[in-house]
Amino acid sequence: MDVKQIKEIISGGETQEVELKESFHSGQDISKAVCSLANTLGGILILGTTNKGKIVGVTENLDKVQQKIANSNQAITPAPLSCIETHKIESKNIIVTIVQRASEGSYYTFQGAIYVRIGSTTKCLEGHTHLEFLRNRQILSFDESYDSLIKITDLDEEKIKNYLKSRKQENYIVEHSIKDFLISNRLASNNGQLKIKSPTVLLFGKNPSHFQPQAEIKLVQFLGLEPVKIIAHKLIQDDLVNSIEQAIGFVKSHLNKRIEIKGSKREEVYEYPGEVIREAIVNAIAHRDYFSKDSIQIYLFDNRLEITNPGSLPKGLPKELFGTISVQRNPIIYRFLRDLGYVEGLGTGIPRMKNAMRSSGLKDPDFKFTETFFRIVLYNRKSSKKPIESTDDLNKRQKQAIAYLKKHKSIKSKTYAQITNVSNATAVKEINEMIQFKYLKKIGVYRGAYYILKK
Repeated sequence: MDVKQIKEIISGGETQEVELKESFHSGQDISKAVCSLANTLGGILILGTTNKGKIVGVTENLDKVQQKIANSNQAITPAPLSCIETHKIESKNIIVTIVQRASEGSYYTFQGAIYVRIGSTTKCLEGHTHLEFLRNRQILSFDESYDSLIKITDLDEEKIKNYLKSRKQENYIVEHSIKDFLISNRLASNNGQLKIKSPTVLLFGKNPSHFQPQAEIKLVQFLGLEPVKIIAHKLIQDDLVNSIEQAIGFVKSHLNKRIEIKGSKREEVYEYPGEVIREAIVNAIAHRDYFSKDSIQIYLFDNRLEITNPGSLPKGLPKELFGTISVQRNPIIYRFLRDLGYVEGLGTGIPRMKNAMRSSGLKDPDFKFTETFFRIVLYNRKSSKKPIESTDDLNKRQKQAIAYLKKHKSIKSKTYAQITNVSNATAVKEINEMIQFKYLKKIGVYRGAYYILKK
């Protein structure tokens, strides 16, 4: 890292990715800090500055302090990947430790405990939060869990044949057994005894709700704008494919629609684009937290459609990157839904939903996150927003940023906010929209990140 980057990081104070310490007071504190950074997003530990960003310098022998940091790193199990650098800022010595984030499916402990960053604070996980961390890291993964109660006789051979037919592998089941199918598709293991994974029954079970009663969908149509008077309702407890089709069918059957004449054909047009309804329902089923005992809820109101599923954003997926990359909470379920054509796994679903809504004269979908739930809200009231198909569809501030980039080659969110006279939060939101629609590209990480025009 260069001195300019380090000064910018220090001036920003402590964050989820930055820990500032005046000196090496305690090997245990350093171990906990490094462990927490590695278990969260990765980050930087800087010695020689106060937590307010004032540079005081490291006064001890630099070689000895670096060795102490290395020893603290080795005290973590397993030892995280890190890099120690020394720099001189304002004639004072600074030691920077760059900590790599734990890879998917792994984590670090110090003296048997898991430490993470919550905001700018190092926290030790205990009890329920410990389990949630392991689940979010897919170390305790629903997709990789086994259910000893599931037998081959609990699976529907016709559903397996239909899947194979969609894959143009009709002859597979003629030449192989159901057991072969399960093992070859990583739905089961056989170490002297056949063990079937939990998602198998959701994909191919005769009676999925017997084994996974939480994997249900509650659909309700309400009168008016509040969840008070019920007009219609349905409870779906079926395999994932039938659940998707039934949910889409219920929603469409209770939506207003009009007839449009296009050429010589009559076409039904729903109050929400069909592809958006489909994408939202499929996402809820593909990405829900199947450890949760709560169901997916789909509510229809006079002015909106709400789809809520258990499970917030997967850990490690920042909100600002939501909709730009694809992260699977349930990789086995996701793989089979992808094979069946329900998902595409390219992270383009959200931009496509926005454009479809705007093309229909509707507002962008509203995405809401809590610690345990994710909700998408579709509004049927008209909006003036248009799909972003060319630079003409960008707003005035975004066009101003494009002009700035053509002249200066790169821009930071802080600069965007200054030249357009908006808050930093608005700047980040509008920059991320341009990233989603392939106008900008992000370079770098942390506070040193900047943006360039995408060719």
